[in-house]
Amino acid sequence: MNMMRIKKKKVTILLLALSCGLFMDSLLCVKRTISEVQLMHNVREHKQVGERQDWLQEKLKEIIVASSKPQHGQSGNIKNLFSNYPDENL
Repeated sequence: MNMMRIKKKKVTILLLALSCGLFMDSLLCVKRTISEVQLMHNVREHKQVGERQDWLQEKLKEIIVASSKPQHGQSGNIKNLFSNYPDENL
């Protein structure tokens, strides 16, 4: 009978150890999943920033091209737009 108690205790301890191990593994998976979600969020945010910059660059090009066209006797030279800046910045 004493031997049965020892075996039951061993089995109980073993089951507790296994269940704790499984619980800890599941916590690690949750952390990894959160890290993956954060990474995907960062990638999407970076992509959106790039898209906004590209859109803004295109809009600026449209404005510069439109304003560089001759209007009412003005010269079509784009240097007139940047007359305050030295030529090396163009």
